[in-house]
Amino acid sequence: MITWKQPLQDFEWLIHQVWYLELEADDVITQQPRLIPNPRAHLLFTPDEQKYSYDSGITKFEGKGSHLLSVSDQLLSLDDSAPLKRIGVTFRPEGLYLLNSSVGHHLNQCSWPTWLDTFFGPALHNQLWQSNDKSHLLDVFHQHFHQLNLNNKKDRAFSIAQQATKMIENRLSDWSIEQIADQCACSRRTLERHFKQVTGLSVKQYLMIMKLEEIVLSIYEQDADPDWAEFAQAFGFSDQSHLIRQLKHQLNRTPAKYLKDRDLTIDIYGDFE
Repeated sequence: MITWKQPLQDFEWLIHQVWYLELEADDVITQQPRLIPNPRAHLLFTPDEQKYSYDSGITKFEGKGSHLLSVSDQLLSLDDSAPLKRIGVTFRPEGLYLLNSSVGHHLNQCSWPTWLDTFFGPALHNQLWQSNDKSHLLDVFHQHFHQLNLNNKKDRAFSIAQQATKMIENRLSDWSIEQIADQCACSRRTLERHFKQVTGLSVKQYLMIMKLEEIVLSIYEQDADPDWAEFAQAFGFSDQSHLIRQLKHQLNRTPAKYLKDRDLTIDIYGDFE
């Protein structure tokens, strides 16, 4: 297995990370990953005949080839089989808006919409598959996004959403929506409208997903059962049962079951490191 991820220099404001996953035919997938709700869209470049399958329990997305996995507020189960190759670009929560300003309507979607061809046409695909070398892929993406010149597409809605997401990332548990709006120099109503327009999520949804991500990472890092009551309190839950109910509702897992199974992942390539 080959796997790596790395920020794209000069484009950290737009892209969370670029990543690569390759499984050989004899690689064994011992446990199919489950993707937790994610506020970041993933653009995946794959061989044309490579299948993909994501199942939310309500909707199943199946197809072949490259695809865009949109922002999702659902738990997704992947059905992977070796061999496979994926080159990925994970956008920041507000990043995809600069490619398509109607992205806020694309929650819980998976496809290759035709508008993507304008930005990521066959020439780019061919360049990417010339080598799986990390420096090659990063150079190709760096040059490509430089040519797209997306800086010119920034508007007030984007700027407000970007400021809000960065504030939440830096001080996850400390901000109320009113405080975020105040720091963004706008009303709560304006913040909510622009945030939804740009990210596809309400501010409340985004706060919940980011807290969920933080909880899953924290549980994953535990070597043994923590004091769950203390753990719940650290994340702002009134008691242990409140934490259990929340995770059961959002992930269909109790904290103890996830600690045992460790079958949830934040990244589409199953890498927490």
